[in-house]
Amino acid sequence: MLPIAIILLILIMIFMATYLPKLRRVLGMTLMVIFGTIGFIIWQDTQERELEFERILPRQAQLSHMEVRPGLNSRSFVLTGRLENSAQIFTILSVTIQATIEDCYMTECEIVGQEAAEISLEVPPTQARDFSLTMPFPTIPKIIGEARWRYAILKVRAR
Repeated sequence: MLPIAIILLILIMIFMATYLPKLRRVLGMTLMVIFGTIGFIIWQDTQERELEFERILPRQAQLSHMEVRPGLNSRSFVLTGRLENSAQIFTILSVTIQATIEDCYMTECEIVGQEAAEISLEVPPTQARDFSLTMPFPTIPKIIGEARWRYAILKVRAR
């Protein structure tokens, strides 16, 4: 609704500038103020989005009770677990996690799959929430030994 109102306002101003030459200078200044305000709002929104990723450090969010089961096809898995927020002030809005599959045979482990995914989940300060996430893996080689899963939190978005 707001973008339509702004477009209509600009069209009315262009129409007035075309048919009322005495108002061209005032209308030009008004357009400059409007565009400057829009630019400032966009800049401020960008700054706020960057701050959302700096409020909680990845070590202040923990994953626990992680379980993996096969997904709908052979290249996807369903990860379930619990996301804990140990921050005292900020609420987690989402986290980006990295899941790694290792093929452990004898004493050596080899990474055979690694993907990142975002979990959109609100977790208030000092609380935890359960989640379920389907993660597709484009290519997964056959596991020779034992499959071992590792998880890491890459980014935390909070407000």
